Formats: sequence, structure tokens, C-alpha cells
Amino acid sequence: MPKLDRLALATKFVIALHDACRRNPTSWRRISAIGARTGIKGADLERVVADVVAAGLVEQRADDPSLIILTNNGWDFASR
Repeated sequence: MPKLDRLALATKFVIALHDACRRNPTSWRRISAIGARTGIKGADLERVVADVVAAGLVEQRADDPSLIILTNNGWDFASR
């Protein structure tokens, strides 16, 4: 996947997670649910999650890696 596409998908994913968490910002969300909101699936979804976690925008839950939450950096990024 080209780097620009990865950036666009990561941005789309973080924005969708932000929108899903507005009412309850401390609630963990399922990766699959955010993927369904964005239309990102399969290997692309796995890559996007790895990218946003590595960028420090999203935290993946240690005891259940299917759950994610925005970090403070993720909130700042999505709020711009």
C-alpha cells in the first residue's frame, strides 16, 4: 500500500474512532466496529491499527487486543 494511502486510511480511522468516542471518551471500542464504520477491513485494517498504535494516537488494550482507545495525542490529532 502506498504511503499516502496508509496516511489517509490512518487519518480516516482515527477520525471515526474520535466520532465514536465523543459521548464517552474513556470507553474502549472494538477495532472491527471502527473498521466497519470506515470500510477498512482485512490486512488494511491490521496495518492501519499497527500504524496508529505506533504513532501513539491509539492504545490497544493489553488483555484484549481487539479493543482500542484514543490517546491524548489521538484526541489532539482528531480535534484539528
